[in-house]
Amino acid sequence: MNTILKGVLILITGLMVGCASMQPSAEPFATRLFAGTYDDVWLATLKALNDYPLKLSNKDAGKIHSEMVNGPYNEMLFSHPEPIQLPERFRYSMKFSFGRLETSDNKNMVRIRVVKELEKFQDFYTGWTPYPSDGLEERLLLYRIDHILSMERALAQGP
Repeated sequence: MNTILKGVLILITGLMVGCASMQPSAEPFATRLFAGTYDDVWLATLKALNDYPLKLSNKDAGKIHSEMVNGPYNEMLFSHPEPIQLPERFRYSMKFSFGRLETSDNKNMVRIRVVKELEKFQDFYTGWTPYPSDGLEERLLLYRIDHILSMERALAQGP
């Protein structure tokens, strides 16, 4: 009886430690506000997405969608810090949505929301299933857009 109780305690402890070591799931999107005109932010976003094949780019609707890309991340953009198992079993697309905002002091702001729709191939019968993104690529693209905007502002001011 004592060995059964020890076995149950070890099993419960193992489950608790296993669940505690799991990484929390990242948000399914990343959002950021940018100061500037809608046209400037739109062009900066297109420059940041230079390494992505685009399926949709509609400025009036405020939408940019990339084609479906094989792999869990864009290898031309960055090297992922952790090795990914079987990158050919992943595919994803990036979706950007834009919103024009105006502050109380009449300054132009643009909100960009980035969603990475990552899918993993399970098996022949199940097919492609949604897989959570780590959020790294989304945050990196938003940083890139901000950096391009700051470079454009610095160039416009001149020496």
